[in-house]
Amino acid sequence: MDSSPESVVTEYFSRMRAGDKSVVDLFHEDAELVGLGTTRPGKDAIRDFYHGVIERAGPTPRSAGPLLADGSRVAAEVYIDLSGDTSVHAVDLFVVEAGRIRSLTYFICAHSE
Repeated sequence: MDSSPESVVTEYFSRMRAGDKSVVDLFHEDAELVGLGTTRPGKDAIRDFYHGVIERAGPTPRSAGPLLADGSRVAAEVYIDLSGDTSVHAVDLFVVEAGRIRSLTYFICAHSE
């Protein structure tokens, strides 16, 4: 796998679409996941989050536009389809260092059209 920030983020979304819990392997040991007023520090907390979410909700992200990249930072606007015919509009902001996700901050749209 190419270790460029864009390639790492592309692989992240590929694994998420496949329901592949190894998505956690793309994160640094001391990575941080931030969203919905919560910070999950460290790979163990991030693993717990993703394993639970993948099992419960089966999130399937689909792109709402191209990746936006600036050095180690990558932004992605996505729609995330969840089990139960629910869809969430989100913006994910990644920081990728040395081929691993250092941080992922996600924002959920407060309302949809």
